[in-house]
Amino acid sequence: MKVTTTSIQTSPAKLAFGLFIIFHFISSCEDPSNIGLALDPNNNQIGVVYQEIPLSVTVVKQDSLLAVNPDNLVFGGDVSDFFGKTEGIAYSRLLFNRDVTRPLTNAVLDSVRFNFNVRAVNADDLSSTKSIAVHRLKEQIQDINYYNFNGLDYEEDPIFKASFDFSARQDTLVNYDLSDNEFAKLLFEELKDGTIFSDIFTFREYLPGLVFKGDPEEEGSFTVRPGNNTGFVFFYRNEGDTVSRAYPIATGVNLNVARHFNQIINDPTGTPTEAIREPFVAYDLGDRAGSKNSTGLLVKLDMSPLDAFLDTLQNVTFNQVILELGPLERNVATNRPPQFHQMLFTNETNRVLLRSDGRVMSVQPDGRPQVDPITGEPIFTDSPSLLAHDIERNIYRQTITSHVNAIYRKNIQRRDFLLYPLVSGVDEYRHSLREFVIDPQSPVLKIYYSRTRAF
Repeated sequence: MKVTTTSIQTSPAKLAFGLFIIFHFISSCEDPSNIGLALDPNNNQIGVVYQEIPLSVTVVKQDSLLAVNPDNLVFGGDVSDFFGKTEGIAYSRLLFNRDVTRPLTNAVLDSVRFNFNVRAVNADDLSSTKSIAVHRLKEQIQDINYYNFNGLDYEEDPIFKASFDFSARQDTLVNYDLSDNEFAKLLFEELKDGTIFSDIFTFREYLPGLVFKGDPEEEGSFTVRPGNNTGFVFFYRNEGDTVSRAYPIATGVNLNVARHFNQIINDPTGTPTEAIREPFVAYDLGDRAGSKNSTGLLVKLDMSPLDAFLDTLQNVTFNQVILELGPLERNVATNRPPQFHQMLFTNETNRVLLRSDGRVMSVQPDGRPQVDPITGEPIFTDSPSLLAHDIERNIYRQTITSHVNAIYRKNIQRRDFLLYPLVSGVDEYRHSLREFVIDPQSPVLKIYYSRTRAF
């Protein structure tokens, strides 16, 4: 293990001055006390040591990624020399509101539009338009679990295909005019007749749902929010009306989102990830490693070098411990990597470790308890520590001082990490096709610790 060590042994007064000079260069104008490195002349600390511990990562495929109701429709695709060809296909039921009056039999159709509540468009190049195709399902979405490898039959020819310019904004509401679309006209006639709208089950027999696809050749992927703002809106006038009425048939009604799931098709032929065949096996893929959302591929961080380092220490206090990974291979403004990762505990099983109550074990924020005072297990909170992407430096970074202190004091066991995308407590991993690739030898722990006097 290659280790970089800097040791400062001096009197408290000289030490404080020396730290100021050193961290003036490290932290620009940041005061050392702001990063936990100022020493009190009366606190018995006699030196500060800086040490780097190199770490490494591998790639692990998780098995059977549940794809039902992630509250996002993920579709489109891309081609990568590391992950291969990836395509997402989204499937969703439709809902209608029985409390909204349907058109009368003599109603006149003014127009039809299909709305997309787009939350994100990920592509290296958005200078050209990106296409969305909507197909009709040929079979119903059942009340069962669907996984990211599951799919359903749908009509080959789309109901419609639309292209949009997302160069200015990728989080937006867009719509496409279907006033001249034959399927939309037929659906409006059925809406007036009312037979298939007598109940939701009869409706699903007629229209099981929709399928959303992108054009893989355009290399762009979409995250679209199902609900009121994703689906058909019919504008019509009953006899005597002077203004149009609206009737939605969408992927959700009010707060009720229709059942949906995302299928992910990945062909890694000719890429390093082609070697990944078995789930829950840590693969060393040579000079690159990475993770891609929705595919089941995650990065595992080997923290074992920390053991040998901690075994050499006695009577120390950790001032600051920083975990860094990177730089990442890419950092495109319109195709960012996942913003945050939860550091989930794992071991030789390469599975997420769970507490006795079934909750996940993970690193907790600095300055917060790491141990459950009741069970003695790693504590669970709704706000875990997150490895954050530093856009300017294009690295992932987080302080884990309290975590390392807990290991050193044998309050918790040292474990490896599985890096899982998480944003504001929400499972971001199933919400996109975002990815990142790094040098597997790039991770490092940057440790500042102080020795204390022994009496």
